Amino acid sequence: MSHVTESSPAHPGRAEESAPLRPTSPLGIAATFIGTTIGAGYASGNEILQYFVSFGLWGGTGALVIAGALFFLLAVIVLRLAQKLRTTDIHRIVNPTTSRVPTWFADLSITTSLLGTLVIMLAGAGAAVHTAFGLPSLVGSLVMATVCVVSVLAGITGLVRVQAVVVPLIIVVAVGVAVWGLANPGAAVDDVAALVTSSPLINQWWLSGVLYVAFNIQLAYAVLAPIGEESSSSGRSLVAGAGLGALGLVVMAGAVMAAMTAHAQLIGRAELPMVELAAMIGGWAALLYTVVLLLAQFTTAVSCLYGGVERIALLSSMRRVPGWVIAVVTALAATLLSSVGFSDLVGTVYPVLGYAGLVIIVMLVVTWIVERSTVRRRAARAARA
Repeated sequence: MSHVTESSPAHPGRAEESAPLRPTSPLGIAATFIGTTIGAGYASGNEILQYFVSFGLWGGTGALVIAGALFFLLAVIVLRLAQKLRTTDIHRIVNPTTSRVPTWFADLSITTSLLGTLVIMLAGAGAAVHTAFGLPSLVGSLVMATVCVVSVLAGITGLVRVQAVVVPLIIVVAVGVAVWGLANPGAAVDDVAALVTSSPLINQWWLSGVLYVAFNIQLAYAVLAPIGEESSSSGRSLVAGAGLGALGLVVMAGAVMAAMTAHAQLIGRAELPMVELAAMIGGWAALLYTVVLLLAQFTTAVSCLYGGVERIALLSSMRRVPGWVIAVVTALAATLLSSVGFSDLVGTVYPVLGYAGLVIIVMLVVTWIVERSTVRRRAARAARA
């Protein structure tokens, strides 16, 4: 899960017309959508393991189809609403009322998502360092937290450029390892689901697909809305971009799911199953994968820390507290919480964020329905005039 915060210095909707890939073109929309959603959680394999592989081949495939359909529908709604309303304000897009309560809930949910994902990324860094070098997990988490704090205090204007390199690396390396895993399957097993780590908060395959989208889509809103607002393209172009993005996500997640299913007996309980799968190729592949994973965890973690600190600083009780103090305390608290363990956090925090995300999805859909009804009423009045 890769996060680009609302306060990110980059504006994905603004680019030179001479750029080879315009952000508002179907391919540009798809690339941005995939780049925002594919991140360290995907690269580690733990998300895919718990949300899809744990339900077996058929249940996992069904969950993946549901996830792809929801990714497509929600992306289309956000893009079209932002285009029609000419706004990048996520509160306007998910709040169909004049009440401040939905806005407050969306703020709380997104802030919690930022901080929760920060904790998970630090836990993942600890697991990666422990697996690769045998050091205590807390050491890896603390080093990652320190680098993130330094990056936030120094300014992260270059982060989007780093992400532009890291995301393609994640895709190439993860899909490459997955293809090798499919070409070299392990011993066949009767009950894959019994061999892999699963979330205690998800017991139905269809719910797993819904929750996977619900927590991943929350911060994709922040990059899809500017694209929709800037776009002068037809609705078909936006729909095509959303469709290509959703298809790409499903194909890549499906490749990883199939590869891990083929090796469930050996990697099903691993903290970092894709690193373990890479290790079957050779030590060099495991090391390469670990380096790419740590880069992915860094870009995600620093984005979350930056966005979380900015939101905390807006609280009236925190306005006189220096930013560096907020950053250090937040990073230390996240490091301590990361000691719970990567797999346990993925299996509990992400589903909780997903349930909260369901509420935001409902608000988004209601806003879409209200807006379409308003447009129809205006058209009817104009026809009668």
